[in-house]
Amino acid sequence: MALGSMSYSEARTCAANLGTEADNMDATFNELRAEMNSLEDVLRSKGATALYESYLAVEKNLSSFSTKVRSFKDFLNAAVTEYERDDEQLASEAS
Repeated sequence: MALGSMSYSEARTCAANLGTEADNMDATFNELRAEMNSLEDVLRSKGATALYESYLAVEKNLSSFSTKVRSFKDFLNAAVTEYERDDEQLASEAS
C-alpha cells in the first residue's frame, strides 16, 4: 500500500529529509543571529539601528519555523506507522 502515489519508505525518507532541513534552518538562523548581534560592533548608524530593530521583530518567530517542520515530520512518520499497521491488520484478516 502507499500514501497516495508515495510508498511508505518514500514517505519516511521525506520525513527524514524534513528533519534534516529543520536542522539546516536552525543552523542558518543561528548564523543570522550571530551576524545580526555583531552588527552593532561593525556599523554604528541610524540605518544599522533600524535594521537591527526590524530584525528583532522577525527574530522572535524564527525558531517556530523549524519547530513546525519537525512537527510535520513527526505527523508524517505517525501517519505512515498507522497506515502500515492498518495494512498489516487487513492482510492478516484476509488470510
